[in-house]
Amino acid sequence: MFDLGWVELSFLAILALIVVGPKDLPKLARGAGKLWGRVQRLYRQSLQSIHKLETEIELASGPDGRQTPDYYELLPEHVRRAMETAEPSRDAQHNQEVEAMYNEAMKDLKK
Repeated sequence: MFDLGWVELSFLAILALIVVGPKDLPKLARGAGKLWGRVQRLYRQSLQSIHKLETEIELASGPDGRQTPDYYELLPEHVRRAMETAEPSRDAQHNQEVEAMYNEAMKDLKK
């Protein structure tokens, strides 16, 4: 990570022994270890938060096709043809028949 060899590490250990002293060196090492653990936990928690945020954004950005089926594609052929060819007309009875076929087919699909 820091690209340190044995010579550099031993130099740092001797320097720490001289600067800090042999009495306080274990306390310093323990404190450095705790600090390193906190940094690692903070890093892991931030990655988890970012992943959770990405998932929430992905779910909120649009409907997920895997969770909700496209009911129009599952409708019987005669209902789809009636819906495509029958644009809303002034004939209310015809519109009600098409809507009734659609509602009946949707009930069958949702079962």
